[in-house]
Amino acid sequence: MPTLIHTLQSIVKQVDHATDFESALNVIVDSLVDALSVDACSIFIDVPDEASNLVMMANRGLRREVVGRIRLATGEGLVGLVAEKAEPIRLDNALEHRQFVLFEDSGEEAYPVFLGVPIISHRRVLGVIVAQRAREPFGNDEEAFLSTLAAQLAGAITHARSSGEMARLLEGGRVSLSCTLDGVAGAPGMAMGQAVVATHQVRLRTIPDKRIEPAEIGSQVERFEDAISLVRRQLMDQAEQMRQSLPAEECALFVAYAQMLESGSLIDDTLALIREGQWAPGAWRETVDQHAAVFEAMEDEYLAERANDIRDLGRRVLQRLMSVESGDRVYPDEFVLVGENITATDLANLPLEGLRGIVSEHGSGSSHVAILAHALGIPAVMGVANLPHTKMEELMVVVDGYGGHVHVDPRAELLAELKQYIHHERRVSDSLKSLKDKPAVTTDGCRVSLFVNSGLMADLSPSLDSGAEGVGLYRTEIPFQIRESFPSEEDQYRIYRDVLETFEGMPVVLRTLDVGGDKPLSYFPIREENPFLGWRGIRISLDHPDIFITQLRAMIRANVGLDNLNILLPMVSSLEELDDALILVHRAKDEIQEELGRPLRFPRVGAMIEVPSTIFQIDEICRLVDFVSIGTNDLTQYLLAVDRNNEAVAELFSSLHPSVLRAIDQVVQGAAREDTPVSVCGELAGDPIGVMALIGMGIDSLSMSAGSLPRAKKVIRSFSQEELSKLRLQALSLHEADEVREFYAARLDEKGLGELIRAQK
Repeated sequence: MPTLIHTLQSIVKQVDHATDFESALNVIVDSLVDALSVDACSIFIDVPDEASNLVMMANRGLRREVVGRIRLATGEGLVGLVAEKAEPIRLDNALEHRQFVLFEDSGEEAYPVFLGVPIISHRRVLGVIVAQRAREPFGNDEEAFLSTLAAQLAGAITHARSSGEMARLLEGGRVSLSCTLDGVAGAPGMAMGQAVVATHQVRLRTIPDKRIEPAEIGSQVERFEDAISLVRRQLMDQAEQMRQSLPAEECALFVAYAQMLESGSLIDDTLALIREGQWAPGAWRETVDQHAAVFEAMEDEYLAERANDIRDLGRRVLQRLMSVESGDRVYPDEFVLVGENITATDLANLPLEGLRGIVSEHGSGSSHVAILAHALGIPAVMGVANLPHTKMEELMVVVDGYGGHVHVDPRAELLAELKQYIHHERRVSDSLKSLKDKPAVTTDGCRVSLFVNSGLMADLSPSLDSGAEGVGLYRTEIPFQIRESFPSEEDQYRIYRDVLETFEGMPVVLRTLDVGGDKPLSYFPIREENPFLGWRGIRISLDHPDIFITQLRAMIRANVGLDNLNILLPMVSSLEELDDALILVHRAKDEIQEELGRPLRFPRVGAMIEVPSTIFQIDEICRLVDFVSIGTNDLTQYLLAVDRNNEAVAELFSSLHPSVLRAIDQVVQGAAREDTPVSVCGELAGDPIGVMALIGMGIDSLSMSAGSLPRAKKVIRSFSQEELSKLRLQALSLHEADEVREFYAARLDEKGLGELIRAQK
């Protein structure tokens, strides 16, 4: 059905570039009436918390006045039945169906042939598309066409809810961004602050709206005109240079670009927005988007391609606009960092004393930036679909890192309630501070060592203040990520020496470079279709012994006179890799020893257990190393085949899955046979429920974020090891992660510790 496919592509393109949600809905109903030769088409949208939750939001063919007035509950009428069953319904005579509900003022009785298709996203019904005819029945191709279009509309509905467009339609035209968005819990806690939009990459779609004062309009106009003038001159210079080596027609593009910047609607529309109170970068972004959308909606392929020219020109001017940003960025005293894809570099360059929360459109609860947020004790929500970050600058944002919710510009009543809860959370945290100097000992005398995960120099002092007994995982890749080239041996030496000295007399585990996957280096690009199963961790280090030896030398030099260094090797998947890595550790130690002219103690070396193959070779691995450390984040990812950075499957990721717990139990038993210490450094170690499960298995060393340590200590001091061991046997017999969590949560409630996992229950 080539005609329908072409029509579908055209409708999808128009929906993508509609100026607002209402326009997108009208595009669909108008296009469907023509494309399917139907007499009437309606779109119902699910409005949560309403008794009659399915609201007709767009229509063509029925009486116009019924839009917004026809409302049905799920299960009510044929539309409600489609929503309830979450599957299409096709009828030759809807009037005879027992659930047909007639709205007498709609005129639909004239169109008894019915086709209703649900609009679904992540198992949730968001609405229903209805097509109706007077006589001709609908066929399979038409049903498939409508179902495909419904899948496209699901994204538009999600975006409309997050951007405030839905509220505008439902509330009679009032524009509001006040909404609650759902994501994935990234790091626990609740906090609030003004939104600061991350603009670490100069891209049009990442530029936020920002209102300016009337007194600033003149300077913003001047800033914009200066950028336009400079880019225009650069384009003409480039055209002149190109003429020396390219035909004239190839150089014409640069001339055309320059001419577009001389005058016309691109310039005029941007200046108009600036004079209305929008800062220059935001005004330019909006104008470029609008003009590009016009071309993209054109059916002529050549003209549609011109949208790319508009966006290319937009990027050139934006680059210049952002490069002339005057002075350093001023941050509010308390702020929440929001953005399309928050990175470790963003955090490293922030005034951390004012950072209260993190909200990212992409990423998951176990992505690298979420782990860093956890280490810093900063609540984070990841994977917030259609986050309207460009509209959020300076708005009040409340981050719920327990439930994975983001409250944007909350109204007074909700804000007061959220403030009360934040106050309660602080009270719970304050009550746990008294445990700082008390040992983590079970009620029957089993001693547990609690260490911290770290990676930024800024979180070393909080780690000490938390009562940590050392560093169980120092992520050495972070200093690599915030640089523009590989750090030298001397640079690394100073970093590692600071860490080892800060925790002098206590063990410090430095993990060797663990990049690849979700931890890229801008100056060492790795492009792979499946990076988590590709070139990462120890594989890169072994393939680049120059980089590896430099890092090992820096670590061993930093350890001289302190002797608290432990080296941890990541992403080990075979005995051969482990052998090769140990050879290089010995070589680095021998080199430093020879240079110093005196013997050095060989550091303790451990292997991370995070690749499933190591579970089945645990005995052999333990004969080669001094300790093993279980990385539950990657181990869970690989065992469950769930990409931990993919928000679409984030709900499937749980380190409490019985398969994961059984794998950990198998590692503990194997290590015990070789008398090899086992620690856990993944996020499970900082989860109160995870603590119960791990201590029950016999693990006596946990490493977590500084903020999680007091809760873990409270749990340990409230149970006996014998009791937790018995609970372990019951937990390992369960079938689902939710069952495991509920099982342990009930035991916490019995001890009066339910508030430790308030939002996880």
